[in-house]
Amino acid sequence: MSDTALILHVKGTTEETTTLPTQAVRAAIAEGKLSRSQLIWSVPHNAWKQVRELPHLWPSQKLAPAPTPRLATGNLPRVATGDLPRISGANPKPAASQPKVKVSAKQPKAVNPSQATSQSYHVSEKAHFNPFKWICIVLGTLIVGVLGFNYFLVDQPISSALGQTPYAKVSVYAHLGGFMQPDALQIHVLGSGALSKSNVVDFMVALAQSTPQTTHVFKRISLSSGLQAQYTISGFAWNELGSMKQADESERKEFLLAQLADAYGQPLLNLNSAMTVDQQNAEREKVWETFLAYFSQP
Repeated sequence: MSDTALILHVKGTTEETTTLPTQAVRAAIAEGKLSRSQLIWSVPHNAWKQVRELPHLWPSQKLAPAPTPRLATGNLPRVATGDLPRISGANPKPAASQPKVKVSAKQPKAVNPSQATSQSYHVSEKAHFNPFKWICIVLGTLIVGVLGFNYFLVDQPISSALGQTPYAKVSVYAHLGGFMQPDALQIHVLGSGALSKSNVVDFMVALAQSTPQTTHVFKRISLSSGLQAQYTISGFAWNELGSMKQADESERKEFLLAQLADAYGQPLLNLNSAMTVDQQNAEREKVWETFLAYFSQP
């Protein structure tokens, strides 16, 4: 690193660098005009280094060294020659006093690093706009907002209403279809020992009755016991199912068989006139048993 000049990285200028004397850089750091993150070219490292990595530029915390005492100048007085008189009962003392050395009491003044050079320099760091940072902040805010909106509009109302039924222990969560399906509602029923083949239909009626329809009827309801939808039903049929609390089991079964579709919207029953009555009944029972087994525990 040069003792006379340093190269500083100053983004936004013509060449994005500037050259300043070392003393001016140290003074700017000491006065807080340059932060510890300022980049300075380090010749020994052959790389840009931050101020915090260059301790020789930090303001010194040590006191200035003590000045060297000065001896008095000029000829010293001579001591008288001859035998010194003796005093009985006392130690001999010199007849004349010893010469005293005078030390200057005037202390030198410490030099302020900012006054080391007569020139003045103005160094400042320019703040820059980081678009990626703000994109992440905006996206994060949108995600949190969507999750909060879904929780208060859909998820919490369903869980709260279902908690008033015999199926309060069944874990259910729901969410809107999102941007691709704004009129769709996806309901996930987690596996629970509270569900069996004998009460799955009654649970579906209670779930349909607990689904909020405060602003509009959803176009389609998706049902699953995992991440992906396995069954779908139209929003109008789902509302009608919720009103079948007093209907008997056979009516509910026939209604669901007629209205349920797969994840792609294709009806579950593929009956045709070429099939016999027994074949049609067998197909109906097969579809129905598969539906019950999907949501119930063995």
